[in-house]
Amino acid sequence: MFKAISYFVLIVSLITPALAQTKAKAGTPPPIPFQEADRLFTFGEDAERDKQSLAAIDRELASDGNNYQWLWRAARVCYFIGEDAAKNDKLRYFDKGIDAGRRAVAREPNAVEGHFWLAVNYGGYSEQKGVFKALMTVKKIRSEMETVLRLNDRYQDGGAYLALGEMDRQLPRIVGGNLSRAISRLEQGLRVAPHNPEMKLALAKAYEGAGRKSDAKRELQDLAGRQAQSNAERHIQEKARGMLGKL
Repeated sequence: MFKAISYFVLIVSLITPALAQTKAKAGTPPPIPFQEADRLFTFGEDAERDKQSLAAIDRELASDGNNYQWLWRAARVCYFIGEDAAKNDKLRYFDKGIDAGRRAVAREPNAVEGHFWLAVNYGGYSEQKGVFKALMTVKKIRSEMETVLRLNDRYQDGGAYLALGEMDRQLPRIVGGNLSRAISRLEQGLRVAPHNPEMKLALAKAYEGAGRKSDAKRELQDLAGRQAQSNAERHIQEKARGMLGKL
């Protein structure tokens, strides 16, 4: 059941090729010192380039180890490299991402990036360590994502709403799951990020779980009828059509 923890954290948003394209269009050019690392970073699409990005970040951290901008970027890229790494190598990257995330949060507690990527690495770590460790990590993930909502709920296309909503939808009530709260979170997220396909799919699943089939069908039909902008979005649409066929 705790595979859900990895799933909700980075459906990221969390954070897929579709999100990377969105940020590239909407964002402003990064400061010059970070351009090379950001140019190499691919949100997990190219593992070798992501490793090159991490190497560039590590070089800078070797001489400027308390720089917040480098620390949160290290946490971000460590997650994606860890996801792609061999099973016996995953924890090394998630541990490194957690360390960088903690240091980023300590350096800038009121900046959103450190909290978000720390939570994501907690999710990856907990999946590898099993059920008991996942239980211990749920509160940490929830706390960090709640902080993200407080600081900037639009960060990563509403990724904290998606993460918290999916956690509440997928976890059993005995360990903190809550379907009605999941629906509320995801509805809020969709108001903040109406074009986030993962958010819409997650909300449809939550509606279905609550027996609200007409609401689920509405979201799925809207999602299936959109013009896909990437392979990631097309994959989400395929899931939506599959769900529609079963409703």
